[in-house]
Order: sequence, then structure tokens, then C-alpha cells
Amino acid sequence: MEARHATVWVVVVNYNGLADTRRCLTSLAALSYPRARIVVVDNASAEDPRPHLASAFPACDWLRLPSNGGWAGGNNAGIRHALERGADQVLLLNNDTVVAPDLIDRLVNAAAAQPNFGVIGPVIRFLQPPHEVMTDGCTFNGRSEPGFFQRKPIDLVVQDPPALTAVDIVNGCCMMVAAPVFERVGLIDERFFLVHEESDFCLRARRAGYRCGVVGEALVWHKGSSSFQRSGKALQRYFDARNLALLLGKHPARHPGQRGPTRSRWEYLRYIYHRYSIEKEHGQDTAADAVLEGLVDGLTGRYGPRVPGPRSTVTLLRYVADWCLRWRNRFPHPMEGNPRAHSLR
Repeated sequence: MEARHATVWVVVVNYNGLADTRRCLTSLAALSYPRARIVVVDNASAEDPRPHLASAFPACDWLRLPSNGGWAGGNNAGIRHALERGADQVLLLNNDTVVAPDLIDRLVNAAAAQPNFGVIGPVIRFLQPPHEVMTDGCTFNGRSEPGFFQRKPIDLVVQDPPALTAVDIVNGCCMMVAAPVFERVGLIDERFFLVHEESDFCLRARRAGYRCGVVGEALVWHKGSSSFQRSGKALQRYFDARNLALLLGKHPARHPGQRGPTRSRWEYLRYIYHRYSIEKEHGQDTAADAVLEGLVDGLTGRYGPRVPGPRSTVTLLRYVADWCLRWRNRFPHPMEGNPRAHSLR
């Protein structure tokens, strides 16, 4: 199929982010691609955004979910909507982004030139400061670096067709997926709810024989973690800790350069201690406990939306972690200097 003949649906999920969604849709209204369609999925926000936005953006489709499905559930609703209407490509786009007018043109041209890439995205910059790169390439669980998500630098080069660099994971803040990928590997795993779900999807796509890649052009500007800014840091720490356990369990090492399952589990526990220590040292006791709650729920298989309530094991884990902190010289931070090792979005 010729590049500009592909139908691309853009899925924008809103959760109590009316101002961000308005700004995002304003930038999408300037897209130069002729076969782009947009569906806005509201994740059971306190206030329905459609009455506020529909008249300004009449070309959009609107879905309002009865409950908050998280990033995974909200995007899945939009993906189903798009596939039922003949989408050739589905672009998942965070609502706290601003896009270049030629975003879809460049992604579609890249996909047409290299159809073995089933999941692609652009280099992403911060909304402020707008010239600073937020994310580009990412590899997963390599032996040689701390953390589980290691940066793969990508040169910014504008050429035709656009250059694609193979990566393990494409940032879910802007991720275009070919329709056959969904047909083969399924939708986003809703057990993740929030955090690391795009990593799982990309790794599943790669396992099925598709490649993941990043175009070496900065085409999106991202505000970053808006939903967590509204709902609190503790929630982010909980989902990070919990879902990392699920991700590592689903994707044991498959390449010589990756850590094996035993080493991965050990590094995971080191990371949990590291993250707990940082929160405690900054006086964020609630966020520190959320790390331990995520550990407990991840190891016991409690996934989906976070279920509030006490976890008796957390008290014991807190005692052990605090004891380690009192003997800092014996238990140094294992990932000092790498605070962004586990965050893509």
C-alpha cells in the first residue's frame, strides 16, 4: 500500500486532563496527512470532556468509558474502535503531547519503506525546554548497564525515506502500530493498567517477528507524567515496582546480551531497595511504602487497578529495608547515578 493511502487512526486517552487534551487536539488539527482520523477515549474522568471540546474538534470520534481502564484499557478501547473502522495503522498518543504537522507523514513513509517494522515512533522532546530530548532509543535488560531500560542514542537526521533505528522498546507516549501486529499478538495487556505496558507490547511484537524502531526525527513534545502529577507520586512508584515484576516474568532473557532470569530477579530486588531508599531519604514515606506494596503485589500476582488496603507483608519489608539503610556502608545504593533507569513515559 502506498504511504499516503494508509488510513491512520490516532488514539488519545483523556483522564481528568481537559487542558492537556485541548492542546493536543489543537496540534493534531494541523496534521498534513490526509487520511488521519482521531478518536478521543475518556477514561471515566470526573467531567466528560466532550461537551467542552466536540464543537472545536468536530472531526473527532468520542468514547467515554464507564470506569478508568488506565493507559492499557483506555488505549485498547481506542484500538478496537480504530480496527473496526479499517485502520491500517494505529497511533497511540498521550494527551499531554504536542505534535509536528508532518508527524504521521514521516512515520507512515518510514513504515512503508521498511514494512518489517511493525511498531515505530519518533524521537520525543520535552514540552519545556522544547529542544531537549526526553527519549529516543531504548534497549531492554542488557547485562552491561544498570537498570532494565537502557538508552540507545539516535542521531537526528532528516532524510527520505526517514531512517529507522531498531530498538527493543518504543515509547508509548507516541507509538504507531501496524494493524496486523494487533491481529497477531493481541492488544495491550490490561493487567499492567499503568507503566511498562508499552514495553510488554513491544517485546511481544518482537517475539512474533516484527521489528520495533525509532525515526531519527524529533516530531513530538511531551509534558510528561501528567496523570501522575495529578494523582500523586506514590501511585507511580507502586505501578513501577509491581509491573516490573510482571514484565520480567513475561520476558525472560532471549538474547546472549541480556540478563538471565536469576540475575534479573536479583537486579529487580536491588532496584526495589534503591527506589525505597531514595524515597525515604527525601521524606516521602508514602511513596516508599508504595514501592513495597508494588513489590508484594507483583510477587503475589495482584494486577490491574491498584486495590487500596493494608498489605501485612509490607511492615516486615519496611523493617528490613530500614535496617539496611542504617547500615548504609554495607548496603550501598546499587544504581547510584542512574535515576531514570526504569521510566519511559
